[in-house]
Amino acid sequence: MRETHDVFAFAHIGDLHLQGGGDRNADDLRAILAEIDGLHGCGLLDFAYLPGDLAEDGLAAQYAILINALAAHPRLPVRLIAGDHDRQYGTMTDFDALFAQVAGSARGGDHHAQDHHLSKFGQPDPVRQYYFAETIAGVRCLFLDMISAGYGQKGVGLDFRLGPCQLAWLRNELDQAGQKGLSCAVFTHTYPDDLNAPGEKAALAGLIRGHNVRLVEMGHTHYNELAHDGRTLYASARSVGQNEDGSVGYAVAAIDGAETNWRFKPLDQALPVTMITSPADRRLATAALGPDATITVRALVLSNAPQAAWCCWARVDDGPAYPMSPASPRIVEVRVPWPVGSRRLSVAVTDGTLNPCTLAPNTDTDSIEPVSRCFVPPLAPDRPGSDAFRTPFWPEKGIRGDQLGPNRNGRGW
Repeated sequence: MRETHDVFAFAHIGDLHLQGGGDRNADDLRAILAEIDGLHGCGLLDFAYLPGDLAEDGLAAQYAILINALAAHPRLPVRLIAGDHDRQYGTMTDFDALFAQVAGSARGGDHHAQDHHLSKFGQPDPVRQYYFAETIAGVRCLFLDMISAGYGQKGVGLDFRLGPCQLAWLRNELDQAGQKGLSCAVFTHTYPDDLNAPGEKAALAGLIRGHNVRLVEMGHTHYNELAHDGRTLYASARSVGQNEDGSVGYAVAAIDGAETNWRFKPLDQALPVTMITSPADRRLATAALGPDATITVRALVLSNAPQAAWCCWARVDDGPAYPMSPASPRIVEVRVPWPVGSRRLSVAVTDGTLNPCTLAPNTDTDSIEPVSRCFVPPLAPDRPGSDAFRTPFWPEKGIRGDQLGPNRNGRGW
C-alpha cells in the first residue's frame, strides 16, 4: 500500500451477515472483492473496509467464508472491525481468531488486539479489544471497537460501548494528529449516538467535533445514509447480507484536502465510475467557495482501463464540455469558469470499454451542486453524532432516505 497520495480513497463493503458459502451474499461478496481488487491493482483505491457484522452468528464456520473469499485476492489490503453480530452468543473467541489472521497480517496492516481490565460485573474483568490506527495516504485512520466492552449477546439487545482505555487512546490519537496537521477518518460500527455507557456518546461525538475529523464511516444501518454536521460527514453503507435498500454493491469515500465525498457503486453498474472530489457539494461543505471567477474541478476515476484510455470532461450547468487531464494516477482535473448564478457541476467519463449487449461505450456522470461563495456553517446539532441531521434524499449518491433497515423502518431479519 502506498503511503502518499493527494487523494485518500477506499471501498466500503457493507455488513455481510455471512451464514452459508452458497448463499447469495457470499456470491456478492466474492464479486465485490474481485472488482475492488482490480481497482486497487490499478492504484485507484487504498483498501477495502469491512465495518463489522461480518458473520450472522459470529461463528468460525461463517468467518471461513470470508477468509476463503479474501484468499482469492491476496494483494488487496483489508481493514476490518467488529459489529454486534460478531458476538451474538456473548463471546468473541471466533472473531478474535479472524482478527489475528486478517488484521494481524501484512494485508491487514499488522494490527493486534489490546488486552485491558474493564469493570463489567463490579470487578475488573479481562477484556480483549480490537481498535487500531494508522496513517494512509496522509489521513490518520482510527478504527474503533464498540463491541467488546459491552454485554451484548443474542436475545439480550444491543450494548455498544468503548471503555475508558479506548476513549483515552482515541483522545491521544486525535490530539497527535492535530499537532501534525493531519486530517482524520474514524471507522466505527455505528453512530456515536448509539453508545450505551453513560457519557460515552457525548464524549465520542465531542472528540470528533473538536478535532479535524473529516469522515466517520459506519455500518449497522443496512442502508446508505449521509449526515453532515458542517464539519464532519457521517456515512453508512448498504448491507450486503441483509439488504432492502436497492442493488447490492459498495461505497467509495474520498478525502481530497479539505473536501470529503462519498458515492455508492452498485455491482450491476459497469465501470468506469467517477466521483467529484472538489469543489464540495453544498450538502457536504465546510467552507465557502473561493472568490475567483474560475474553479478547479477534480474527480476520482475508477476504471480497469489504463489512464491513457480515459476521456473525462466537466460541464457547468448546460454549458460547454471542458476536457480534463490527469493530476495523479487516480485523479483528473480542469479549471473552469464559474459565473455568478451557476448551479450544477457535472463530470463525465468514458474509458474505451463497451457494453457487451449494446456495444455502446460504458460511461458515467457525477453531478453536484457546489457550495456558494456565501456559505455559513450550520450551528452545532442538538444530537451530535446521530442521524438527526441526515440528508433525506440524494439519488446521485445512492441515498433513498427511507431508512429501510432493521433498526429503523425495515423488516426484522
